[in-house]
Amino acid sequence: MKTLSVLLFTALLLLQSNIYSQTNQGKMTNKAIVEKFLDGFNNPEKIQESLALLADDYKFKNPMVELNSKAEFITLAQGISQVLTRVNILHTAENGEWVAVNYEFKSSLPGLESNMATEWFKLKDGIIQESHLIYDASEWRKVYAAMEK
Repeated sequence: MKTLSVLLFTALLLLQSNIYSQTNQGKMTNKAIVEKFLDGFNNPEKIQESLALLADDYKFKNPMVELNSKAEFITLAQGISQVLTRVNILHTAENGEWVAVNYEFKSSLPGLESNMATEWFKLKDGIIQESHLIYDASEWRKVYAAMEK
């Protein structure tokens, strides 16, 4: 039953994302699109809008995982959302199809309350195609290991 619920939830997210992705994103800059994406992690009511900004074949990499689809990322995001409490954007830089963001992400985990990160995003036609997240993952490896159990 749990597997069916997860599959239905993922299918609904993908359908909503595809519909949203196919609509005109307006004339938002790549920087504004990335900021909107990250802001969704601060507000559960906006997370669908954030996920809709990802390509179906979105590629995500961080120090511990490498994912090759939006669906895989959504699964990861569902687990991380249980402990992620805030994303504070500190600096952004845009150069063509690339946007670099320096931010602090906060969590509810003891010892991991505040984390500094840099993430590089590649966009095409207003849709995030890939991102590479860089942060000190020394203690986070334990969190990922627990998620896999």
